[in-house]
Amino acid sequence: MQTNLPIYPDGLDKLLTQSISIKAQQAEKLEVSALVNQVHSHVALARQVAQQSPMVHIALAEAIEKTYDALSDSWEQLPGYVQPWLKGAMLYFSDPNDEDPDFESPIGFEDDVEILNACLKMAKLDDLCLNPEDYD
Repeated sequence: MQTNLPIYPDGLDKLLTQSISIKAQQAEKLEVSALVNQVHSHVALARQVAQQSPMVHIALAEAIEKTYDALSDSWEQLPGYVQPWLKGAMLYFSDPNDEDPDFESPIGFEDDVEILNACLKMAKLDDLCLNPEDYD
């Protein structure tokens, strides 16, 4: 199942493109504020899990959260064609059992970064892209 959007974020493999397409469709009717709340809840859960498991890359999760906060603060200025994808990316991030489960591996948030970065590039916001290695 794919969204009926005319363009897709570049640079994602087929599986991530399919995943973000599904999430964008699921997030379509959700308010940005509700999605940001889900992002905050997911990071709060990540902090709890990180206390027991050193495999949770909490610094990267917090960087993703900070980026979504910044995007939500300027949501109305974002291009309309990228908003559904960013909403889908927030929903994707909020799912701990996405393509790379967030709490089971030190690279669990890297698929989330890939999707976020693809959406940021689509919006011509390359300067906000995250490099996971910067948070090691």
